[in-house]
Amino acid sequence: MQGATKQLAEFANGTPYEAIPPEVVHEAKRMILDTIGCAIGGLHMKSGRIALQHVSELGGKPTNTVIGTAERNSAPHAAYANARLGNVLDADDTFPTGTHFGSPTVFAALAMAELHGKSGRDFLRGVAVGFDVGARIGSSMGLALRIEDGKVTGWPKVGGTSATMTWGAIGAATSVAQLGTERTIEAFGIAGGNTPLPTLRKWSEAQRLPMYKYSDAGWCAQTAVEGTLLAKLGSTGYTDLLDGELGYWLMYGAPQCNFDLMVGDFGKRWHLLDTTYKPWPSCRWTQYPLTALRSLKAQHKLQPDEITKVVVKGAPFAQSYRFKVTHPENEVNAEFSNAHVLAMMAFDVPAGPMWFTDEALTAPKYRAFRERVTTELEPSAGELVKWMENGQFRRVPGGLEVHARGQVFTEIVQMAAGDPWSVETRFSDAELEAKFIGMVCGTKPGSAALKKRANAIIDCVNRLEALPKLSELCRNLELDVHEAAEAVS
Repeated sequence: MQGATKQLAEFANGTPYEAIPPEVVHEAKRMILDTIGCAIGGLHMKSGRIALQHVSELGGKPTNTVIGTAERNSAPHAAYANARLGNVLDADDTFPTGTHFGSPTVFAALAMAELHGKSGRDFLRGVAVGFDVGARIGSSMGLALRIEDGKVTGWPKVGGTSATMTWGAIGAATSVAQLGTERTIEAFGIAGGNTPLPTLRKWSEAQRLPMYKYSDAGWCAQTAVEGTLLAKLGSTGYTDLLDGELGYWLMYGAPQCNFDLMVGDFGKRWHLLDTTYKPWPSCRWTQYPLTALRSLKAQHKLQPDEITKVVVKGAPFAQSYRFKVTHPENEVNAEFSNAHVLAMMAFDVPAGPMWFTDEALTAPKYRAFRERVTTELEPSAGELVKWMENGQFRRVPGGLEVHARGQVFTEIVQMAAGDPWSVETRFSDAELEAKFIGMVCGTKPGSAALKKRANAIIDCVNRLEALPKLSELCRNLELDVHEAAEAVS
């Protein structure tokens, strides 16, 4: 029997566009659109602007588009900047192993497709196949959880999800590059051997958060592109990195590896269909109380000045300091603060970059509301292991109590808005496009010029399978000089 590394390499290199079901192609378009929107929205964040400045100072052969600027750069540098931008708002997709595959996968595929003059179909194939590679490896290792007496109690001492972000990008880059199976195996070994450390626990306990989540999505994409380009030139890596008892899973701190989930049912089960989208720019675990508050606001027409107290009911792994911060000191802390994101929703601040402006962080009315929010454990969330499927979460009970008008309004949800497993929570095409337009407009929601640009990008993505090259799409990602200046001012 072939090893897992070779089987995945054959899948990445050998799956033609025609073998991808129409519903998966459609989901790849949705993923591309959502991820590009998150990256354009990321132009407003300090960490996003640093990424642009970094690659500009590095320079490089001007083969590739860097979002938000007319200045072109090398494929690895463009992959870095674009993927970094796509993750800085924390508005990007979450696969139910806790992993954000979209940004590194989409922008590694885009970097290779633009570099080599590939078609829209090549780009779509890279995203669908690459996402599947990462999701298969992630599912085989399972969601990183600490389980005691059959209940989830938090994060393990060693573990993480960032490495599989790189594997999604590796699958995407090699699928687009079409190096042949043997060279693809080498690319897997080169890039896979240089994935991020399993730093989830250190990150989860940190009070001063770095400017990235458990890893920098830009590095994940760049590592994949560099590994693919090196393999193309003849460089070599591990040829069995994913295989056996000493395989990648052991190096990454996973307690076990289910190889059937890693290499079973190729072409029959496409993991892209199981990813979740975020309506709001904040950590996945804040989406449950946000979903609950949206429901209560709609049912009872609650106004922020009526609300005297909010008690968030969160999962065991959403009880650390970052979720309980009352007054976040910067953009990154704000993405995890239950108090902050609920204040933004209570006051109907448009979801996107406007949640992280100076006014959003410092205005007295928002500060006063945040002081009325506390966070505690939702006991039933410890049972989520019962609802796991194939190493992935499905239900994570959470919600909140809202004290207002002398009453207590309670809402506990089993799934968050954006989850694909129910009609009620699935993110529709219309909702996704509305989110995209909001991200492109950023802090100028009334801008007709930016709405026009957003609709042009939507049109390009909807026609990707008919595009012989990606030049039309990439031109729209550069933005006009004055628009880019507005976006990053």
